[in-house]
Amino acid sequence: MKKLKEVGIFLLLVMNTILLGSTLLFFAHVSITPFHLPIFIIISGVLYYFFRKKSSKKELIQVILISLLIMLVSTGVSALMFDRSSDGNTYHKDAIGVLKEGFNPVYESSSDFIMNRKDDSKSLTEYSIWTDHYAKANWIIAANFYSLTGNIESGKAINLISITIAFALIFSTLVDILSKRKALVLSIITALNPITASQMFTYYNDQLVCLYLFLAILYLIKLDKNIKDKESWFGYILTFIILANMKFNGLGYLLVFSFLFVCRYLYKVYKKGQFFPIFKKLCTIFIPLFMVSLVIVGYPTYVKNTIDHRNPFFPLYDENGEDIITAQEPKSFLKMNNVEKIFYATFSKANNLRDNDKTELKIPFTVYRTELTPAMSNDLRISGWGLLFSGLLLCSIVILIKYFKSYKRESWILYTLGITVLLLLVISESWWARYTPHFYLFVKSFFKKLLSICYIVFVYPFQIWKK
Repeated sequence: MKKLKEVGIFLLLVMNTILLGSTLLFFAHVSITPFHLPIFIIISGVLYYFFRKKSSKKELIQVILISLLIMLVSTGVSALMFDRSSDGNTYHKDAIGVLKEGFNPVYESSSDFIMNRKDDSKSLTEYSIWTDHYAKANWIIAANFYSLTGNIESGKAINLISITIAFALIFSTLVDILSKRKALVLSIITALNPITASQMFTYYNDQLVCLYLFLAILYLIKLDKNIKDKESWFGYILTFIILANMKFNGLGYLLVFSFLFVCRYLYKVYKKGQFFPIFKKLCTIFIPLFMVSLVIVGYPTYVKNTIDHRNPFFPLYDENGEDIITAQEPKSFLKMNNVEKIFYATFSKANNLRDNDKTELKIPFTVYRTELTPAMSNDLRISGWGLLFSGLLLCSIVILIKYFKSYKRESWILYTLGITVLLLLVISESWWARYTPHFYLFVKSFFKKLLSICYIVFVYPFQIWKK
């Protein structure tokens, strides 16, 4: 189990080295080249050896070789799988393509870069507003793979690598508190949840937000039990840097969970009379972490957006910004509040609103034949967490009520669920599954009790209607 955890940590370190190294080179006027990725992997190996120098050389070499094999297989498989998604083949590939061709997001706009080229690519500025202003972590990492292989599809290796990271680190944690079988099943359904499973061969980045948010919450919970755990701080810092630059909502969720857990830490030490020493220690961690994540790595996005538009999240969350949600939701949602939207999006038949703009409620644990095709979508809007999620959610609520006293002793569970419910109520896009990775936690938190229910559900002859 230790070796699996080390593989996850090393791969997480590699992802960070690629992201941070590429950004620092942007400041030095060096764009992405085919040499970047091999050099960053070597640097990661050196750093890993430095961090784990107490381990035997044999163990270090084995971890690095296994990790390289995972990266190689992920790259090869991704290169063979064509991204058929609309977003993947528009602004995502546009951004990755211009980064690979030499675009430097620190000093220029993508539209200027394209217009200055001496070829016929001048028509490719349609998506420059997203390339210039959106968070760029996944694009930068993917462009490094693309630059080395010459195959733009190979950049999707970041998805399979991130799934491996999440599985390795979650399983190595759960195996200490659950049976190996239960830990394995829970780790698999966490890493391969309905969002990651449907997006793993696309350039959608919701799956990455989902995986790294789960990891961030995992480390926050581990720190809640032992705030002095250096290993948990190391994993949390690496996760923070990537997630903060993956997507705007990823940064928002990360800051909310982190802030509220820090408040919980400080309250606990305040009762012990250790508030100021711990507060100073947290400041020495979070101030440099914010500087690296948001000012250095986030410079091409958050800093430039603030300088140019007085809004770090431009063109979203701006009074004159782009509205990308309203046209995507059912017309009936326009008159609903957040709770009503979440209810209908969770308890209705799966629907991607392409041919049908209506939401139709269904009995939990039933599946309609008409749901099967939309369920395979990369960005399923209605019933996006799975065809059986509504039933499992109801079971989870019943379990929570029945065993509330026992869960109260494990207060971090209720605290995490409380933050999840708060975000669901506040965020207007919470009805759309790919924007609410934390909603999945509500069901996953009651896994041990739900496992027996799941067996019943899968044996239960739920009816598939013809209509």
